[in-house]
Amino acid sequence: MRYYEKPDALVIRGDFRAISSGAAGGLADVSTILSISVPPAFSENAERQIERVSAKYGFLSPQFGLLAAVPVKNTCIAQYDEITVFAAAAVSDRNRTVNIIVVSSVPLTDAALLGALMTTTEAKMKVLMERKVGSSSLSTDAAIIACEKNPGAALEFAGPLTDIGRKISMTVSFALNEALARFDNYLLANWGVSRGWASGSCAAQAKRSRPSFFIYSRYGGDHWNEWLPEGCPYYPCHNFTGQVCTFCYCPLYPCCDTEFSEEIDTPRGKIWSCQDCRFIHEPAVVSHLRRNPEASFAELKEVWKNVSRN
Repeated sequence: MRYYEKPDALVIRGDFRAISSGAAGGLADVSTILSISVPPAFSENAERQIERVSAKYGFLSPQFGLLAAVPVKNTCIAQYDEITVFAAAAVSDRNRTVNIIVVSSVPLTDAALLGALMTTTEAKMKVLMERKVGSSSLSTDAAIIACEKNPGAALEFAGPLTDIGRKISMTVSFALNEALARFDNYLLANWGVSRGWASGSCAAQAKRSRPSFFIYSRYGGDHWNEWLPEGCPYYPCHNFTGQVCTFCYCPLYPCCDTEFSEEIDTPRGKIWSCQDCRFIHEPAVVSHLRRNPEASFAELKEVWKNVSRN
Protein backbone atom coordinates (compact mmCIF):
# COMPACT_ATOMS: atom_id res chain seq x y z
CA MET A 1 0.00 0.00 0.00
CA ARG A 2 1.04 3.57 -0.73
CA TYR A 3 -0.86 6.74 0.02
CA TYR A 4 -0.24 10.35 -0.86
CA GLU A 5 -1.91 13.73 -0.72
CA LYS A 6 -3.52 15.61 -3.61
CA PRO A 7 -5.16 19.06 -3.31
CA ASP A 8 -8.67 17.58 -3.07
CA ALA A 9 -8.07 13.95 -2.10
CA LEU A 10 -5.98 11.50 -0.14
CA VAL A 11 -5.12 8.66 -2.53
CA ILE A 12 -4.51 5.12 -1.27
CA ARG A 13 -3.10 2.69 -3.83
CA GLY A 14 -2.56 -1.05 -3.72
CA ASP A 15 -4.02 -4.43 -4.63
CA PHE A 16 -6.98 -4.70 -2.26
CA ARG A 17 -9.98 -6.82 -1.42
CA ALA A 18 -12.36 -4.30 0.14
CA ILE A 19 -15.85 -3.55 1.37
CA SER A 20 -17.38 -0.07 1.28
CA SER A 21 -20.59 1.35 2.76
CA GLY A 22 -20.13 4.55 0.72
CA ALA A 23 -21.44 5.57 -2.69
CA ALA A 24 -21.03 2.83 -5.32
CA GLY A 25 -19.81 0.59 -2.52
CA GLY A 26 -20.15 -3.11 -1.88
CA LEU A 27 -17.57 -5.89 -1.89
CA ALA A 28 -14.93 -5.80 -4.63
CA ASP A 29 -11.30 -6.00 -5.68
CA VAL A 30 -10.02 -2.42 -5.99
CA SER A 31 -6.71 -0.74 -6.71
CA THR A 32 -7.58 2.81 -5.57
CA ILE A 33 -9.27 4.16 -2.44
CA LEU A 34 -10.01 7.88 -2.25
CA SER A 35 -10.80 10.15 0.68
CA ILE A 36 -12.17 13.18 -1.18
CA SER A 37 -12.60 16.73 0.11
CA VAL A 38 -15.70 18.58 -1.15
CA PRO A 39 -17.11 22.07 -0.46
CA PRO A 40 -19.51 22.43 2.52
CA ALA A 41 -22.47 23.06 0.17
CA PHE A 42 -21.68 20.07 -2.10
CA SER A 43 -24.87 18.48 -3.44
CA GLU A 44 -23.77 16.69 -6.61
CA ASN A 45 -23.91 12.96 -7.27
CA ALA A 46 -21.31 11.31 -5.02
CA GLU A 47 -20.64 8.37 -7.33
CA ARG A 48 -19.88 10.66 -10.29
CA GLN A 49 -17.62 12.82 -8.11
CA ILE A 50 -15.59 9.76 -7.11
CA GLU A 51 -15.24 8.79 -10.77
CA ARG A 52 -14.21 12.34 -11.75
CA VAL A 53 -11.53 12.64 -9.07
CA SER A 54 -10.19 9.16 -9.81
CA ALA A 55 -9.99 9.88 -13.54
CA LYS A 56 -8.42 13.30 -12.98
CA TYR A 57 -5.43 11.68 -11.30
CA GLY A 58 -5.18 8.89 -13.86
CA PHE A 59 -6.72 6.06 -11.86
CA LEU A 60 -9.24 3.92 -13.69
CA SER A 61 -11.88 1.70 -12.13
CA PRO A 62 -12.19 -0.27 -9.97
CA GLN A 63 -12.05 2.15 -7.05
CA PHE A 64 -13.88 3.02 -3.83
CA GLY A 65 -14.22 6.53 -2.45
CA LEU A 66 -15.66 8.56 0.43
CA LEU A 67 -16.55 12.27 0.47
CA ALA A 68 -16.35 14.75 3.36
CA ALA A 69 -16.60 18.54 3.58
CA VAL A 70 -13.23 19.02 5.29
CA PRO A 71 -9.77 19.84 3.89
CA VAL A 72 -7.47 16.92 3.14
CA LYS A 73 -5.04 18.26 5.76
CA ASN A 74 -7.63 17.45 8.46
CA THR A 75 -7.27 13.72 7.81
CA CYS A 76 -5.70 11.76 10.65
CA ILE A 77 -3.69 8.64 9.81
CA ALA A 78 -2.86 6.12 12.53
CA GLN A 79 -0.81 2.95 12.14
CA TYR A 80 -0.79 0.06 14.60
CA ASP A 81 1.35 -2.81 13.27
CA GLU A 82 -0.54 -4.24 10.27
CA ILE A 83 -3.49 -1.84 10.62
CA THR A 84 -3.60 1.68 9.14
CA VAL A 85 -6.64 3.92 9.68
CA PHE A 86 -7.55 7.12 7.80
CA ALA A 87 -10.19 9.22 9.59
CA ALA A 88 -11.95 12.43 8.54
CA ALA A 89 -14.83 14.12 10.37
CA ALA A 90 -17.20 16.99 9.56
CA VAL A 91 -19.96 17.75 12.09
CA SER A 92 -22.45 20.62 12.07
CA ASP A 93 -25.77 21.28 13.80
CA ARG A 94 -27.66 19.84 10.82
CA ASN A 95 -25.48 17.05 9.45
CA ARG A 96 -22.61 14.74 10.24
CA THR A 97 -20.04 12.93 8.13
CA VAL A 98 -17.54 10.61 9.74
CA ASN A 99 -15.46 8.71 7.19
CA ILE A 100 -13.15 5.91 8.25
CA ILE A 101 -10.89 3.84 6.01
CA VAL A 102 -9.17 0.80 7.52
CA VAL A 103 -6.39 -0.99 5.62
CA SER A 104 -4.88 -4.27 6.79
CA SER A 105 -1.60 -5.53 5.38
CA VAL A 106 -2.72 -9.00 6.52
CA PRO A 107 -5.21 -10.69 4.15
CA LEU A 108 -8.78 -11.18 5.43
CA THR A 109 -11.61 -13.39 4.23
CA ASP A 110 -14.77 -11.67 3.04
CA ALA A 111 -16.43 -12.64 6.32
CA ALA A 112 -13.55 -11.08 8.26
CA LEU A 113 -13.91 -7.87 6.22
CA LEU A 114 -17.55 -7.73 7.33
CA GLY A 115 -16.50 -8.40 10.90
CA ALA A 116 -13.92 -5.61 10.69
CA LEU A 117 -16.62 -3.25 9.40
CA MET A 118 -18.76 -4.06 12.46
CA THR A 119 -15.74 -3.59 14.75
CA THR A 120 -15.00 -0.23 13.12
CA THR A 121 -18.60 0.95 13.49
CA GLU A 122 -18.68 -0.10 17.14
CA ALA A 123 -15.46 1.81 17.89
CA LYS A 124 -16.73 4.87 16.00
CA MET A 125 -20.03 4.96 17.88
CA LYS A 126 -18.24 4.65 21.23
CA VAL A 127 -16.14 7.74 20.40
CA LEU A 128 -19.17 9.70 19.21
CA MET A 129 -21.10 8.87 22.36
CA GLU A 130 -18.16 9.85 24.58
CA ARG A 131 -17.76 13.12 22.65
CA LYS A 132 -21.53 13.68 22.72
CA VAL A 133 -21.69 13.93 18.93
CA GLY A 134 -25.35 13.56 18.01
CA SER A 135 -26.80 11.96 14.91
CA SER A 136 -29.23 13.66 12.53
CA SER A 137 -31.41 12.92 9.55
CA LEU A 138 -28.51 14.15 7.39
CA SER A 139 -25.81 11.87 8.82
CA THR A 140 -23.71 10.45 5.98
CA ASP A 141 -21.12 8.38 7.82
CA ALA A 142 -19.35 5.74 5.75
CA ALA A 143 -16.47 3.29 6.03
CA ILE A 144 -14.17 1.26 3.83
CA ILE A 145 -12.36 -1.82 5.08
CA ALA A 146 -9.60 -3.11 2.82
CA CYS A 147 -6.94 -5.78 3.03
CA GLU A 148 -3.88 -6.16 0.86
CA LYS A 149 -3.60 -9.35 -1.13
CA ASN A 150 -0.33 -10.38 0.47
CA PRO A 151 0.88 -13.99 0.73
CA GLY A 152 -0.31 -16.08 3.63
CA ALA A 153 -3.55 -17.48 4.97
CA ALA A 154 -6.37 -14.98 5.29
CA LEU A 155 -7.70 -14.33 8.78
CA GLU A 156 -11.25 -15.61 9.21
CA PHE A 157 -12.40 -13.31 12.01
CA ALA A 158 -11.91 -9.63 12.89
CA GLY A 159 -14.33 -9.05 15.74
CA PRO A 160 -13.33 -6.86 18.72
CA LEU A 161 -12.11 -9.86 20.76
CA THR A 162 -9.61 -10.99 18.12
CA ASP A 163 -6.08 -9.58 18.04
CA ILE A 164 -6.59 -7.77 14.75
CA GLY A 165 -10.03 -6.58 15.85
CA ARG A 166 -8.55 -5.13 19.02
CA LYS A 167 -5.98 -3.22 16.95
CA ILE A 168 -8.70 -1.96 14.59
CA SER A 169 -10.82 -0.77 17.51
CA MET A 170 -7.93 1.02 19.23
CA THR A 171 -6.68 2.62 16.03
CA VAL A 172 -10.11 3.79 14.87
CA SER A 173 -10.80 5.26 18.31
CA PHE A 174 -7.51 7.17 18.40
CA ALA A 175 -7.66 8.41 14.80
CA LEU A 176 -11.29 9.57 15.10
CA ASN A 177 -10.63 11.48 18.33
CA GLU A 178 -7.75 13.26 16.59
CA ALA A 179 -9.89 13.95 13.51
CA LEU A 180 -12.58 15.54 15.68
CA ALA A 181 -9.91 17.73 17.27
CA ARG A 182 -8.77 18.84 13.81
CA PHE A 183 -12.34 19.64 12.81
CA ASP A 184 -12.87 21.64 15.99
CA ASN A 185 -9.92 23.85 15.11
CA TYR A 186 -11.27 24.13 11.56
CA LEU A 187 -14.56 25.46 12.99
CA LEU A 188 -12.72 27.86 15.26
CA ALA A 189 -10.50 29.21 12.47
CA ASN A 190 -13.30 29.64 9.91
CA TRP A 191 -16.42 30.43 11.94
CA GLY A 192 -15.18 31.30 15.41
CA VAL A 193 -17.02 28.46 17.15
CA SER A 194 -15.71 25.49 19.11
CA ARG A 195 -17.25 22.28 20.42
CA GLY A 196 -14.39 21.66 22.80
CA TRP A 197 -13.08 18.58 21.01
CA ALA A 198 -9.58 20.03 20.65
CA SER A 199 -9.18 20.62 24.37
CA GLY A 200 -6.99 18.54 26.64
CA SER A 201 -4.22 16.33 25.26
CA CYS A 202 -5.10 17.09 21.62
CA ALA A 203 -4.87 20.86 21.98
CA ALA A 204 -1.16 21.28 21.23
CA GLN A 205 -1.26 18.93 18.23
CA ALA A 206 -4.51 19.91 16.53
CA LYS A 207 -3.27 22.51 14.01
CA ARG A 208 -1.46 21.00 11.04
CA SER A 209 -0.79 22.05 7.43
CA ARG A 210 -0.87 18.43 6.22
CA PRO A 211 -2.52 15.14 7.24
CA SER A 212 -1.33 14.03 10.66
CA PHE A 213 0.45 10.69 10.97
CA PHE A 214 0.59 8.68 14.20
CA ILE A 215 2.24 5.37 14.91
CA TYR A 216 1.71 3.01 17.84
CA SER A 217 5.18 2.83 19.36
CA ARG A 218 6.55 0.39 21.91
CA TYR A 219 9.75 2.37 22.38
CA GLY A 220 9.78 3.53 25.99
CA GLY A 221 6.41 1.93 26.73
CA ASP A 222 3.33 1.46 24.56
CA HIS A 223 1.98 4.81 23.35
CA TRP A 224 0.80 6.74 20.30
CA ASN A 225 3.42 8.99 18.78
CA GLU A 226 2.84 11.68 16.16
CA TRP A 227 5.61 11.82 13.59
CA LEU A 228 6.67 15.34 12.66
CA PRO A 229 9.65 16.14 10.45
CA GLU A 230 10.34 19.32 12.40
CA GLY A 231 12.52 19.03 15.50
CA CYS A 232 12.81 15.24 15.44
CA PRO A 233 14.80 14.13 18.54
CA TYR A 234 16.25 11.14 16.64
CA TYR A 235 17.71 13.09 13.68
CA PRO A 236 19.96 12.02 12.04
CA CYS A 237 18.80 8.49 12.80
CA HIS A 238 20.72 6.97 9.86
CA ASN A 239 23.86 8.99 10.50
CA PHE A 240 24.83 10.39 7.12
CA THR A 241 25.18 13.92 5.82
CA GLY A 242 22.28 15.15 3.71
CA GLN A 243 19.74 12.68 5.08
CA VAL A 244 16.20 13.59 3.89
CA CYS A 245 13.30 12.64 6.18
CA THR A 246 10.30 13.10 3.89
CA PHE A 247 9.58 9.37 4.24
CA CYS A 248 10.44 8.63 7.84
CA TYR A 249 8.27 5.51 7.84
CA CYS A 250 9.34 3.76 4.65
CA PRO A 251 6.54 3.24 2.08
CA LEU A 252 8.56 0.30 0.70
CA TYR A 253 8.74 -1.60 4.00
CA PRO A 254 9.63 -4.42 4.11
CA CYS A 255 11.70 -4.39 0.93
CA CYS A 256 13.51 -7.59 2.00
CA ASP A 257 16.50 -6.56 -0.11
CA THR A 258 19.64 -7.78 1.66
CA GLU A 259 21.68 -5.15 -0.16
CA PHE A 260 20.19 -2.65 2.28
CA SER A 261 19.45 -4.55 5.48
CA GLU A 262 18.50 -7.89 7.03
CA GLU A 263 16.16 -9.66 9.39
CA ILE A 264 16.93 -9.38 13.10
CA ASP A 265 15.72 -11.30 16.14
CA THR A 266 13.52 -9.47 18.68
CA PRO A 267 11.52 -10.61 21.71
CA ARG A 268 8.49 -10.54 19.37
CA GLY A 269 10.17 -12.69 16.71
CA LYS A 270 12.08 -11.87 13.52
CA ILE A 271 11.49 -8.48 11.88
CA TRP A 272 12.98 -6.69 8.90
CA SER A 273 15.36 -4.05 10.25
CA CYS A 274 15.94 -0.66 8.61
CA GLN A 275 18.56 0.45 11.10
CA ASP A 276 21.44 0.73 8.64
CA CYS A 277 19.43 1.51 5.49
CA ARG A 278 19.93 4.88 3.79
CA PHE A 279 17.89 4.11 0.67
CA ILE A 280 14.65 6.03 1.35
CA HIS A 281 16.60 8.95 2.86
CA GLU A 282 18.82 9.47 -0.20
CA PRO A 283 17.86 12.91 -1.66
CA ALA A 284 17.70 11.68 -5.28
CA VAL A 285 15.50 8.71 -4.35
CA VAL A 286 13.16 10.89 -2.28
CA SER A 287 12.90 13.45 -5.08
CA HIS A 288 12.08 10.77 -7.67
CA LEU A 289 9.45 9.13 -5.46
CA ARG A 290 7.76 12.46 -4.76
CA ARG A 291 7.53 13.19 -8.48
CA ASN A 292 6.49 9.61 -9.30
CA PRO A 293 4.52 8.21 -6.33
CA GLU A 294 3.70 5.01 -8.27
CA ALA A 295 7.39 4.24 -8.90
CA SER A 296 8.37 0.62 -8.30
CA PHE A 297 11.13 -0.47 -5.96
CA ALA A 298 13.22 -1.57 -8.97
CA GLU A 299 12.84 1.87 -10.56
CA LEU A 300 13.88 3.63 -7.36
CA LYS A 301 16.81 1.27 -6.95
CA GLU A 302 18.10 2.32 -10.38
CA VAL A 303 18.03 5.94 -9.19
CA TRP A 304 19.98 4.91 -6.09
CA LYS A 305 22.54 3.01 -8.19
CA ASN A 306 23.09 6.03 -10.44
CA VAL A 307 23.77 8.18 -7.39
CA SER A 308 26.14 5.56 -5.96
CA ARG A 309 28.08 5.31 -9.22
CA ASN A 310 28.51 9.06 -9.33
